[in-house]
This record gives sequence, C-alpha cells and structure tokens, in this order.
Amino acid sequence: MQDVTALLRSQAGGSVKIAIVSDIHANLAALEAFPERDFDQLWCIGDLVDYGPRPHEAVEWVKRNAAIAVRGNHDHAAGFSVDPQCSLPFKRLAAETLRYTQEVSTKEDLRFLRDLPVHREIAVNLTRFYLVHSTPTDPLFGYCPEQSERWLDEVARVNADVLIVGHTHTPFVRTVGKTTIVNPGSLGQPKTGRPLACYALWEDGRISLKEYPYPLSDTVQQIRMMPISAGDQDALITVLESGALPDGRATKAEANGNREVEI
Repeated sequence: MQDVTALLRSQAGGSVKIAIVSDIHANLAALEAFPERDFDQLWCIGDLVDYGPRPHEAVEWVKRNAAIAVRGNHDHAAGFSVDPQCSLPFKRLAAETLRYTQEVSTKEDLRFLRDLPVHREIAVNLTRFYLVHSTPTDPLFGYCPEQSERWLDEVARVNADVLIVGHTHTPFVRTVGKTTIVNPGSLGQPKTGRPLACYALWEDGRISLKEYPYPLSDTVQQIRMMPISAGDQDALITVLESGALPDGRATKAEANGNREVEI
C-alpha cells in the first residue's frame, strides 16, 4: 500500500480528494471499472474477499491502490480460518465461498488479510477520521443500520469528526452530534436494489455518495466457473442483480426495522 505519512505531508494545507470503498467481495469487474482516477488517496473499509470470484485479484488491487485498509469480518474469517458470523440466510454462501477464497488465495494474500488493522485513525488537514469496518465497539461484526440509536453511543467512543464504516452494504451519511458517519455502501455486492457499485468521495469537507455501472456479466460468468453448487451460484448472482436472495428474503436491515444482523 502507499506511504500514507508521506502523502499526507505533501498535501498538508492543500486540497485533498479521498475515494472510499468498502465490501469489495472479490468482484474484480467492479474494481476494474472504478471511475475515479485523480484522487489523492483511496481508503478501503474492509471485506476484500468472499462471495465473489476473484479474491486474489481483489487483494492485489487493494495493495496497489489503497493508502489505508482495515479488516472486515470476511477478511478476518479467511485469514484466520474462522466463522465470519453472517446472518442465517447468508451462512451457507459465506461458508462455501470462504473455502473457495482460501483455496485460490496465496499465503501472502491470507497473511495480508490477517495483518490488516481492525481500525485506523488519521487526520487530513484539520479533519479527524476514524475508519472501521463495522462499529467502534465491535469492529468486525457489529451491525448498525443508518437509523439505529446505537450510533449515539458509537460516536461517543471515538474522537473523530468523521466516522467511516461499512459492513451493511447500504450507503448513507448521517450526522450524530459533532460526528458525521459515512457508509460508502458496497462496491462489490451492493444491497441498494440496483446493480450499481457504490463508493464515497471526501473532498475538502464535502462528502458525496456515488454509484456506477460495471460489466456485471463478467462477474456472473466468473461466478459460474466457481466450484460451488449451481444453486449457490444462482443465489450470488441474484444478490448482485437485486440486492436480495432468490426466495425474496430481504438483505437490508430496514426490511425488518432496526433488527440487527450481520452480513
């Protein structure tokens, strides 16, 4: 990854543009279509692997492009051979693709995932950022949707102007007290109901949520080549296309109010 300290020093006092991605889930086609080119830094908020067909390439992409990355629950599961603690509808898909991820990843890939920090704190000019995949109190597994009252306690635990999180696969910006919470959504497995990759931009205090089309058919073709059952392939493809499982079960927390589950 890039030398963050040197990069921040070179930008001190000047304009800074940061691209923020999360929940890549081994979707190489979405990564290769990433539209931003002139950013100063790229931050990755975890879950590079699992569910998708190209985990090795996703890890390599993050190594080349990200100034900062934190560990997600699926990165943790792949690196340490443990349960990613997904919600019941996704348990089978997570287990099947975890085995695949570990089979096609190199030892260096898995070491990289293990070594990712669970959170990072960084200042850009006068703005303090706290980066974590899930929540400050439960960095790998805590599920906290946009309207949850738990954010009141979560922001109280950090000394930050901007708290950047992922994990829910749904983008939002919310201000709680003096802290702005930003979830860029999922680049590789969006659960917005639209088959568009999601990310966020921070530029001199302005936050914007973005989405873009990518060659979904390429990812579908690669999923069809994964050594998992046809039913599991169908489920992964349906989630990419609609954000829901084939039987219609919702994957967004708001489908059941603020019920808290893991993805």
